[in-house]
Formats: sequence, C-alpha cells, structure tokens
Amino acid sequence: MVGGSLNALGVVRSLSRGHMPIYLLETTRQCAAGWSRHCEFVAIPAIDGRGLIDSLVRLAGSLPCRPVLILTSDQSVNSVSVWRDEIEPLYRINLPSHETVRVLADKTLFQEFAERHGFAVPRSVCISEVAGLELLDRLRPPLIIKPADKTLVMRGLVDRAVRARTTAEARQAVVRLLAGAPRIIVQEWIDGADTELYFSLFSCDCDGNLIGLFPGRKLRCCPPDVGTTMLCVAAPEAAAELLEPTLRFIAQVGYRGLGSLEFKREPRSGRMVIIEPTVGRTDWQEEIATLCGMNLPLRTYLHAVRGHAPRNGPTYPPVAWCASAGFRDTGTAQLRIVDGFFRWGDPLPALYYYGYERGLLRVLRRVSAAALYPKPVGAKG
Repeated sequence: MVGGSLNALGVVRSLSRGHMPIYLLETTRQCAAGWSRHCEFVAIPAIDGRGLIDSLVRLAGSLPCRPVLILTSDQSVNSVSVWRDEIEPLYRINLPSHETVRVLADKTLFQEFAERHGFAVPRSVCISEVAGLELLDRLRPPLIIKPADKTLVMRGLVDRAVRARTTAEARQAVVRLLAGAPRIIVQEWIDGADTELYFSLFSCDCDGNLIGLFPGRKLRCCPPDVGTTMLCVAAPEAAAELLEPTLRFIAQVGYRGLGSLEFKREPRSGRMVIIEPTVGRTDWQEEIATLCGMNLPLRTYLHAVRGHAPRNGPTYPPVAWCASAGFRDTGTAQLRIVDGFFRWGDPLPALYYYGYERGLLRVLRRVSAAALYPKPVGAKG
C-alpha cells in the first residue's frame, strides 16, 4: 500500500482483518499509518514519479508472490497509471484506463465529461488564463473556485478551494490561483450545510461489476463548507438516490478498482448533484464503510487474489467515524463515535498523532518561533 495518511491507516486496519502481510510505502514514518502494528513500514524516496515506480519494482523483486497494490493518494495513482505497463506484471492492480484516470483526476475535464453525458453537476466555467475572467459573468454568485489538478493542493502549491461571495471576489481568487495552477474551475455554490454532503464508496472488478458499494453522509468538514471530512456516518436513507447515478457513472466510464463519488443535495430541486469523483484510490472516509460491514479494501484484495469476494451488504450499525478527537455533533448523541487514530488494539498511531503532532511538535514550533521572533521589551500580549 502506498501512502501513510489517516486514509491509509483506516485501510491498513481494514485489510488486517484478512491476516495478510501488509507493506506500507511512505517517504517517512512520521505519518498516521506508519506506526500501526498491522503493517511493515518501507521507506521510499517519493510517493510519485520514478522514485515510487523504482521502489515498487525493487519491493516486488524481494517478495515471493505477486502482491495486491492499493493506492491512497492522487499523486501515486497518476504515476502508477502512467507507468502501468511496468507495474502490472509485478502487482495485482485494478485501475481504469489511463485516459479515464486522466479525465476523472482533472476537475475541468470531468466537468466536460459529466455535462456531455448528462450527469447532474453544478453550473461551471473553466479558466486557464486571465483573459478568461469574463466567463465568470455567466455564473450566479456565490461561487467556489478550485484548481483542476488536485495534486497541486497536496504539494501545497495552491489552495484546496476558495469560496467567493461576489463575482469581484471570484476574479481576485482566480487570478491568485492561476499563479500556481494552469487551469481553474469555478462553480456555482450549492447552498446547504455540510450535512447535505453525501458520498458513495465503491469497488469494481476488471469487467466493471460491483464488488461492493457503500452510501455515506458527512456531518462536519474542516474548514466548514470546503474542507476535509471530520465526521461522517452511513446514509441508508439516501442509498437509492446515490445508487442510480453511481451505477450509471461506473457503466459510462467502464470503471475498474476502488473509487468514489461525492454529492451535495440541491435545496431547490432536492436532487443529488455530483461534486467530484475520486479515481483509482481509497477515500479519506473509507473506514466508515468497514465499520458498517462493507470492508471495501479487503473485498478488493480478496477478489484480486481469489476471483470472488463476499456478497453481503452493509449492516448500518449506529456508528460514526471521526477524523480526530474534538469533532462531535449534536446529531450523534446516540451513535458510537470511532476515532480515526485510536484503537485499543493498535494504539501507537494515536500516541504519535496526539502526543507528538498535536502535542510536543506544536510546543517545539512555538518555542522556535519565540526564539526567532522575540517580543520587544515592554510589549504586551
């Protein structure tokens, strides 16, 4: 498995139920999954590009079998897709075609694809140069502005998303983002709280047949409206609404492997609008499906190795997945809240995150900042 984020930690714990050896490839052990007792950490120079590919080739040469490869980040998906002819003989990996990966990984290309095939998506314009700012006049504010390439966000080169209340604000945001991203998508904002965000997590075999599908709902994001999932639950009440567009999407693109779709309910029409897809990898909130009986990573592994996987559906127990301690919601009083980092049987990831990243490391940064920028004598506050 490539990547060591909280997403990867949930996947490691999901796979561990299959009792197979798990190798975690990351550039540093200073990550959530790197401390899990369920995997063996393997240091690599990079999680994308030739550094990743060469590391995968070396690891495959040291293993007695052809292992299953699971990816957890957009960067690694892009690299494995580009060099798949080199990787596929060494690993069991199920990815859509390279052209499909390219289209689904780019927000502007996906927008064109979705509109062409009649999927419900927000009204949008794509801008690649400042001269295209006049296209913003076609949209009704408020607006949401995003870079087309999500990997730029992962590298810290541009903002994940910017919400603009007016067209003038949107113009300023587009100009700023174009300095770091070659293409920008601007969408009309869909009103509604974070609780109106839904997702379908799925895995498909090499013929596009479902191995498993799970409907979920977000309760809190950080930052609100445009951030990462902090709290989520199963959404059996929306299963039928999510199933139809998800199955149509899978059939239309000839999807293979792990993926997901994110939706938001449009307040005026009540319809589910697709916000974005995730292609070729597990999702940030993947573990909520496992907690509800739909272990998609393990099903993907079993199908790759045995040619079949369990056919039972999710059970929907009263449980919520929480990205870290402190994120709660008044609507979860009757639910068992599962911390993404902490497990009694696998405590080191939580000790690392809460003790080091959120504890000691923050103290060290403050001490360092105070030493570099001491307050003037007599200053207050």
